Amino acid sequence: MRIAVVGARGQLGAAVVHECSASHAVTALAHADLDVTDEAAVGAAMDRVRPDAIVNCAAYNDVDGAEDHPIQALTL
Repeated sequence: MRIAVVGARGQLGAAVVHECSASHAVTALAHADLDVTDEAAVGAAMDRVRPDAIVNCAAYNDVDGAEDHPIQALTL
């Protein structure tokens, strides 16, 4: 099975990549690889990777920043 892990460099994403890599073909997509707020970029990435499953581990984890930038936090 081909699995795309979005947010692959975060704590959860790294753990998912580690666990799934033992028995599946995993494509790890970090923030530097994919802007998850850009619908066209996400579509293009999924067309390129063609995963059977997508695990979304992307998160806005700046709690204080979320209070100052709620729209950005909710967009993610």
